[in-house]
Amino acid sequence: MEWIAGLVHAGTLLLVNALLAALSSAFFFALYLGHPRVKHLLGVLLWGISYAAFAAGFGVLFLPAFHVDFPALGLVGNLLIDAGAILALLAVNVYLELRWRGLWVLVPVIAIALVETVLVLKEGENLRHMVILGSVLTGLTTVVTGMAFWQCKDQAQRPVARLAAVFHFLWAAVLLVRLSWWIAHPMAHAEQDPTSTFGLLSRMVLTWIITPSLLWMLTRKLDAELIRHASQDPLTGVANRRVMWEEGQQRIAASHPGSACVAALMIDVDRFKSINDQWGHDGGDRILIAVADTLRRNIREKDILARVGGEEFMVLLHHAEPGAAKEAAERLRRAVEEETITLSPGHELRCTVSIGYCVSVRKEKSWRDVVVAADKALYAAKRAGRNRVMGADDSTR
Repeated sequence: MEWIAGLVHAGTLLLVNALLAALSSAFFFALYLGHPRVKHLLGVLLWGISYAAFAAGFGVLFLPAFHVDFPALGLVGNLLIDAGAILALLAVNVYLELRWRGLWVLVPVIAIALVETVLVLKEGENLRHMVILGSVLTGLTTVVTGMAFWQCKDQAQRPVARLAAVFHFLWAAVLLVRLSWWIAHPMAHAEQDPTSTFGLLSRMVLTWIITPSLLWMLTRKLDAELIRHASQDPLTGVANRRVMWEEGQQRIAASHPGSACVAALMIDVDRFKSINDQWGHDGGDRILIAVADTLRRNIREKDILARVGGEEFMVLLHHAEPGAAKEAAERLRRAVEEETITLSPGHELRCTVSIGYCVSVRKEKSWRDVVVAADKALYAAKRAGRNRVMGADDSTR
């Protein structure tokens, strides 16, 4: 660490760290205030406040270069930096929706900050005490922040989040090295301290890497939301018509002699207009959400469920022979029929669905032909009395 201390002046690194943190804060504030799709992300605002605290802390520590000094200046600067680390932990928990996991660390962290404050006010600024206590405080917060990043569940953001986690762990290791040096040199004083430059340089590298990582995570999150909005029905959360058509056409095109059949089920909620008339559009929406949820729970993992019309759903079965398609349709019909839907306290309703299905055996039909045949079978099922299943071949007899 001694040779690093000789390369760069600690005051220069304080200034660079303050500027980097201020620039990062400005990025996050600008995103939160200026981007309509980011305004609801409280974690982004907290990151902006976190980096503002870092910038203020490093700025306070740099004030002696302008001949500005006041009692406990070092304590104020360090506490601002500690506040930035705590806010960064809160930001990660809020942004990744971790339900405040790991915030137990705030208890020892706040206790250490109080001990450091009391010692400085009572005995004056002792660099040894401040470095040891500050390294433990920041190290604990940094490790828990890294663990929060590592627990990211969003597949789109997870690779970048884990990169951020690794650099937090590396920063914690740097703090451990600094702490160990001061423990191993009990007689050292401020003029002999090579760890400040080492720590500031490491902190600068951390900010330089973490800020782009956070912005990269945010970009991937927004991109994933755009893709989801383009492929998901906003009311029920299942796939939309576009996804179903693309998948159906791809599976028909990929089928060949000897391959599995392509089967589609067309599903319509019976007497949905009457439900809307009696319970209003909110009640109708609740019915559609409940039916979609029931269908989702009763299809296989590789089957695709989509909402393709007002009260119409469609299921694309994965590897289904004609007999299996009828069995799947009957299973879904029974599941909806048996489901009790709560519309409001004390008001429950059961509804039924009619289902038509069509199976394309080894590319004998185009996707459009499959859909049209399943749709005709559906309306044949409704004409026959509703709450029943009919296949394309049955409906033409």
